[in-house]
Amino acid sequence: MNSGRGRIRRGWALAKQSWAVLRADRSLALFPVIAGFAMLAAALVIAGPGVVLIATDTAAPVAFVLWAIAIYALGFIGIYCNVALAAAAAKALDGHDTTLADGFSVARERKGLIAKWAAVQLTVGVLLQLIESALERTPIGPIVSILISGLLNAAWTIATFFVIPVLALEGLGPKDALARSVGVVKERWGEGFVGSASIGGIIVLVGVLPSIAIGALGVAAAGSTPALGGVLIAIAVVGLVLAMLIGSTLNAIFRVALLRFATQNQVAAGFDRNALEHAFAPKRGRR
Repeated sequence: MNSGRGRIRRGWALAKQSWAVLRADRSLALFPVIAGFAMLAAALVIAGPGVVLIATDTAAPVAFVLWAIAIYALGFIGIYCNVALAAAAAKALDGHDTTLADGFSVARERKGLIAKWAAVQLTVGVLLQLIESALERTPIGPIVSILISGLLNAAWTIATFFVIPVLALEGLGPKDALARSVGVVKERWGEGFVGSASIGGIIVLVGVLPSIAIGALGVAAAGSTPALGGVLIAIAVVGLVLAMLIGSTLNAIFRVALLRFATQNQVAAGFDRNALEHAFAPKRGRR
C-alpha cells in the first residue's frame, strides 16, 4: 500500500516537473496537435477508400492493402512527430527557446530510421495480436490469454521506453535503439523492474476520468435538456483531447529527462533526483 502511494506521489511530482517545462515552452504542445491532424488526414486519404470498398463489397483485398498502408503511415507519422518533440524537449530542458522547426529538422534527418522503426512497431503489433488470437483458441481460457498478452505488451512497452528519445538524440538504428533502450533500463534499474511512475496515470486521474464523468452526465441530461447535454458532451470531448495532448507532451519531456539521468546522471533543471531514481521499481530483494 505504501509502495503504491509512493508511486502515485512520484508520478505526481514528475507530472508537475514536466508541466513546468511545458509552461516555460508551450510550443512543445504543438507537436501532438500537428501529429493528430496529420494522422487524421492520412486516415481519410488512405484508409477512407478502403472503407468504401469494403462497404460496397468490391475489391476487398485492395481494401486490406490500403488499411495496412494506412496503419503503417499512421505509425510513421506518430513516431516522426514524437521524435521531433523529443528533440525539441531536449533543447527546452537545456534552457533554450524552441520552435517547431528545431524539432522537425531533427526528425527530417532521422526519417529513414523512423521509417524502419515504424515497420518494426507494426510487425511486433501484428505478432502480439496473432499471439493473443492463438491463445484465445487454446484450453487455457480467455482470462489467462488476456493476462499473458498483457504481460507481453507490458514487456514490449518497457523495452521500448527510451527508443523515441534515443532515435531523436543519438540517431541509432532500430536494432541499436532497442538494445540501447533495454540496456539503459537494465543497467539503471535492474532486470527485475516491475513498473514505471509514468505521468500517464496522473493524466487519467485529473483529465480523462473527469471528462468521462462529464460526458456521462451530458448523455444523461440530453434526454430532458438537450442543450445542456450537448454542452456537457462538448466539454467532455474537449477535455479528453486536451488530456491526450498534454499527456503526450509531458511523457515526451519526462522520457528525455529520464534518459539523460540514466545515461549521464544529469538531473534536468526543475526535476527531482529521487523521483527519477525511482521511475522504475525493481522487484523486492533485487536492490
